[in-house]
Amino acid sequence: MAVWRMIAIALVLFSAACASGGGVRGQAQPYDFAPWGQDDYQYRLAAGDGLRLNFLVEDGLNADVVVGPDGQGVFPVIGPAPVGGLTVRDASQRLTEAYAGVLRNPQVQISVATYGASQIYVGGEVKTPGVVQIRGEMNTAQAIFAAGGFAETAGTGKVVVLRRVADGRLASRIVDAKALLNTDARQDFLLHPGDLIFVPRSAIAEVNLFVRQYLNGVLPFNFGFSYDLNRFR
Repeated sequence: MAVWRMIAIALVLFSAACASGGGVRGQAQPYDFAPWGQDDYQYRLAAGDGLRLNFLVEDGLNADVVVGPDGQGVFPVIGPAPVGGLTVRDASQRLTEAYAGVLRNPQVQISVATYGASQIYVGGEVKTPGVVQIRGEMNTAQAIFAAGGFAETAGTGKVVVLRRVADGRLASRIVDAKALLNTDARQDFLLHPGDLIFVPRSAIAEVNLFVRQYLNGVLPFNFGFSYDLNRFR
């Protein structure tokens, strides 16, 4: 149910963005969205990640470790240690401190050999909307392709990305996915686990829907209709 509430918010956000000429600012937004902020995201270890443990001196203790569902890995000599939710750098530091209790001047480094699955949600005008598993680093365009790619009715210029930030509020960002596909670095940023992506309808798709409603008698009025739909592309 929470996913659908977020999709509803995305719909309202997109309408507000259209009304304000593209940006989400000023009085146009009906919700108090948090600032998006700088994208200083670093991957955090999660259940299912396969780690490579390397000792710069005691290389006989090198090992492959999998992060368990509880966020812990079972490491040589010291046993279980919590690493879930830590960056690679922080986890390396945490393990160095743990091994300092049993080894002399340990120098420990870890790296991610294989990624477990984190989840985001891609909805709207994509071919297979739903949960997408992200493994490692993924941007908006990659997530859309993982959801089957754009539907023919997709509006690629105002894709909405919603993210829950530290204070519990939602932050929002409008992405021009078409520009991203053309390697516009300004549109490129890494997705976080739990992000929601909403792809709206294109203008031509909205007009086509209106025409179908008119032809099917859903709309309660009648008028001459002779517009060239191609001008909305």
